[in-house]
Amino acid sequence: MTLFKYLPLLIVANLAFAHHSTLKLVNLVFRHGQRTPASTYPTDPHINDTFAPYGWGQLTNEGKNQQYEQGKWLRERYSHFLGSKYTSNLLEALTTDVDRTKMSTALMFAGLLPPEGDQVWNENLHWHPIPTSHQKLSEDTLLLVRGCPRFSEALNEVLNEEDVKKKIDEQQEIYKYLSEHAGVEVKDPWGVEDIYSTLKAEEEFNLTLPEWTKEVYPDKLRDITAWSFQLNVWNKELKKIKGGPLLKKILNDMNALVEGKLPEGRKLYVYAGHDSTVVNLLSALNVWEKQIPVYNILAIMELHQVKDKFGVKVFIRNSTERLYELRVPGCDDYPCPLTELTKLSADVLPDNLETTCKSTDVHYMPPTDSA
Repeated sequence: MTLFKYLPLLIVANLAFAHHSTLKLVNLVFRHGQRTPASTYPTDPHINDTFAPYGWGQLTNEGKNQQYEQGKWLRERYSHFLGSKYTSNLLEALTTDVDRTKMSTALMFAGLLPPEGDQVWNENLHWHPIPTSHQKLSEDTLLLVRGCPRFSEALNEVLNEEDVKKKIDEQQEIYKYLSEHAGVEVKDPWGVEDIYSTLKAEEEFNLTLPEWTKEVYPDKLRDITAWSFQLNVWNKELKKIKGGPLLKKILNDMNALVEGKLPEGRKLYVYAGHDSTVVNLLSALNVWEKQIPVYNILAIMELHQVKDKFGVKVFIRNSTERLYELRVPGCDDYPCPLTELTKLSADVLPDNLETTCKSTDVHYMPPTDSA
């Protein structure tokens, strides 16, 4: 498991249960379970593999079990708060428009909210359907934030900063090595991330990696990959674009609960996305440090009420074993008052995403694969 390096911000929270007497609302943001490779490279010896019976970029059986077990873990933590039965107002769930996130959500719900009593509709199948929704990938405004010209433009500006340019210059030898051996031009940290992700998925699928990878995989590629996630949210503007929309949705829902504006009985919001989804949200809160977001990584934001005060607790589960609590910098009270957290986050909450995403240069042409 990858441990956090910012211990002053982190508390081990290896508790089986949340404090249900004060708990009012839970937000879950997680990455899908283990998958087969989603992409490849020209010299990949497994480039013609079909990854049967799953297919490319699909959940493996291990990935399915991971999400089901995480659902059971969440049931243990929140069963007293959520209750034992699913109701239509209990929750809202949003996934990306990708098979593995939709399937991961269904599997998580199978562990979290299995049917009981009069909800059992088949004695041989201890499961019932729970609805989810999604946005088209090209129209994603929360979990991936696609189609944002200003993001590509602002990221290019970051790449021209002296400290960033210096670090990229230091990585040129690895870029060259990968380009020569992988058969594809690697010219930035995201090119490294693509190859690392493929090798990692193939390794976990018990495939033999090429001999040349031993020179750089996993350590050298992992370090650059972890940095690539940071670059996407390098400054406040990038955090506002990539992490701000989801954080704004979460804070708005919390404030709506305080004001009595949520649907009656609403207790849970679920967001199933990708590694970047979790990284970007926690970066917007300034509680993310350089590391690799593993499969199933789970961020939790809980709203608690103590007397007439509402506060927010933030947790991370970057493995299947332990839960860690994160302290938001600048928030001295505990739990962090909702009003204070909203103020602290103001600089990264977009007023209007369409306006935020407009290029400052009318002649700028973002790459067609802009994320």
